[in-house]
Amino acid sequence: MEGDCEDLVASAAVPDWSISELDLPQVSDDSADQIGGSVSFNFVFCLSTEHGFEKIKPRDSDRVRTSTGSANAERIRSGDVSEALTEVLRSEGRDRPLKKAKANGLDHRLGVSGEAAVVKPFHWQFSYSKDCPITEDPDSVAHLVRHFKPAGCPLPSLRNMTEREAYVKMAMAHAKAMEANNEFAATLENRLQDVPRSDEIKKVVRELKLGLKMAQDRERANAAQLAAAEKLGNQAASLESRMRVVSNERKSALEQVSFLEAKVESSANKFSDDLRRATYDAKKAMADSYLDVLVSLKEKWEKKKAATDCEARL
Repeated sequence: MEGDCEDLVASAAVPDWSISELDLPQVSDDSADQIGGSVSFNFVFCLSTEHGFEKIKPRDSDRVRTSTGSANAERIRSGDVSEALTEVLRSEGRDRPLKKAKANGLDHRLGVSGEAAVVKPFHWQFSYSKDCPITEDPDSVAHLVRHFKPAGCPLPSLRNMTEREAYVKMAMAHAKAMEANNEFAATLENRLQDVPRSDEIKKVVRELKLGLKMAQDRERANAAQLAAAEKLGNQAASLESRMRVVSNERKSALEQVSFLEAKVESSANKFSDDLRRATYDAKKAMADSYLDVLVSLKEKWEKKKAATDCEARL
């Protein structure tokens, strides 16, 4: 792992250079301001090139090409920061031709003895107002590096640098952290890919609204059916109470009918007995009257026979 990291860092390195040879920008005391969550920097600096002093215009410094920026952003996200910065600086050197600074007809290059050239400093401003830290924005980091580091300035060599082992250890830890960060970013991107799109969400919302409306319609229909069932239940209860009353009345009527039938039967039996008794009495009276008539006729006949016998004997 250490060898791979060392090769990775060494691949972006160029021949050695000394920090003392750079003409870095001079930052004023009041150059950093933070206003409303936006960080602004005002810089006063001049850069030296192999031909002399070069003054970078603000519009040139703010210009970032899309193709180079996107490619370098991918390299920074993948952890190859040195190669990305080197490519940015090389593209900046290709896009902006070097200008020769002429002062009093003399060539004022660094390390050349002679009258020092008077270079007027200029200001450039950098504003950062994004939500994420500036270290997580590769385009802003590359923009700052282009201003602090002129075109053609080589990166330090890993083989001859001081505290090489500590730097390699730090680079390894940074590579591991970058790997973990990339894995975390990939996980979040996969999660974001799994998140449904707005049209799918709208479709699901429409389906849910339609389902809710259908459920509400079914609920209203069920409520109407329940009200009708309750009404029928009340009618059934009323009919049951009425049936109980009718049943009680029927039971009372049956009892009365049974009583009347018993009374009629007893009356019929009594009438039959009275009729038989009356018939017997009438027959007996008629027989007695006939017997009386017969007795009277017998007496009359006997008297007449006696009279006839008397007359015959005379």
